[in-house]
Amino acid sequence: MKQLNLPNYAELNRELSKTSLKLHPSQVHGLISGIICGNPESTTAWEELVTGGKETTKTHEVLQALYDGTKKQLDEFLFEFQLVLPTDSDELASRAEALTLWCQGFLTGLKLTNIPIIDREQSETTEAINDIIEIAKMNYEDVIASEEDEAAYVELIEYVRMAAVLIYQDLREQSPNKTGNTSKHLH
Repeated sequence: MKQLNLPNYAELNRELSKTSLKLHPSQVHGLISGIICGNPESTTAWEELVTGGKETTKTHEVLQALYDGTKKQLDEFLFEFQLVLPTDSDELASRAEALTLWCQGFLTGLKLTNIPIIDREQSETTEAINDIIEIAKMNYEDVIASEEDEAAYVELIEYVRMAAVLIYQDLREQSPNKTGNTSKHLH
């Protein structure tokens, strides 16, 4: 099974800086992940949300690779699904901020595809969404570069990563008009 490599944080940041909106790379990956979870058959309408309509060919290619790689990882429930975040060499507070932005983007993506994120029936998915809401509100300015906070950050990444896979899988199972095999595209 061939894994699609996602653009890395630095590459995505470079391309997003050329757009009119200049969104944060982690927020964009969260947004795309949320849109894919909410509607795996979505079209490229998300791209204008990210670029504000201003993009280069290279920016389009990087964003399309991000979308395609994320969709493939979620479609195949790959445990290699990774969040696009700064590298471990960045300050912990910056990485924590990026994680909150990823979560905010993810929730926005769900909302854009009409997936309710509040007032949901109790379920594992609701619990995962509620936890992502709490992580999205995390005060990253209080994060201290300590072993304890570093360990907590790593645990949060793993939790969010697995929560996104769970949400994707659960929404596919709940969707009455999907066959469960989201790799088939209707043209």
